Amino acid sequence: MFSNNENQFIKEYDMADRSGKISNYEYQGRLLVPGEDASIIVTHSTITVAIGAIPAPTKHPIHAFLAHFEEDIRDVTAQDLRSHQEIIIAGRWHNNGEGKKSFEPYIICRITNPGTAKISRYDYEFFGIGGFGDILVFGPDISGECACADMVADTARSTDYSHLSPGLAHSLSLPTGMVWFPVIPSELPHLIVEHAMKIMEERAAYC
Repeated sequence: MFSNNENQFIKEYDMADRSGKISNYEYQGRLLVPGEDASIIVTHSTITVAIGAIPAPTKHPIHAFLAHFEEDIRDVTAQDLRSHQEIIIAGRWHNNGEGKKSFEPYIICRITNPGTAKISRYDYEFFGIGGFGDILVFGPDISGECACADMVADTARSTDYSHLSPGLAHSLSLPTGMVWFPVIPSELPHLIVEHAMKIMEERAAYC
């Protein structure tokens, strides 16, 4: 769910644009913290957690997080589960300071009872949704390729750590990119850009 597929974004953006149903092309970027990709999967009868694409190992500390917040998660997803079979909350399991770890949510995938999936920006209120970045405004004359290029360029400006030593950005757990979503929910797709991670990896390779 955190894959950075720019070609897919461009394709979906242009398809949505051609539909003629988009009234607002404003995008907002949210800073993406470094860490493990993680998901909380909620159904009518179960709540489970995954790290990456597989169930979290039994001894992974995210299970303690889930146990602590399970009642809150059930409360905020109850309304959606009236018309959906599954809710997936995707985010990052990350360092939260003072040697602690926590879950930072970014994306919600709601799967309807018939099986249709819809991805949107995380908007539940059981956990923090801070760290918003810039806003970009496009128009119907802007192609998906141009919109993607602008988001990549803006993310590069916001998360360029080339002036820091290779290990410093990582040790400080600085944001590694942005998650871009349309401000008003629509058929426009979201985009994940992790430019800073690329910078850190490239610089580390030369040291």
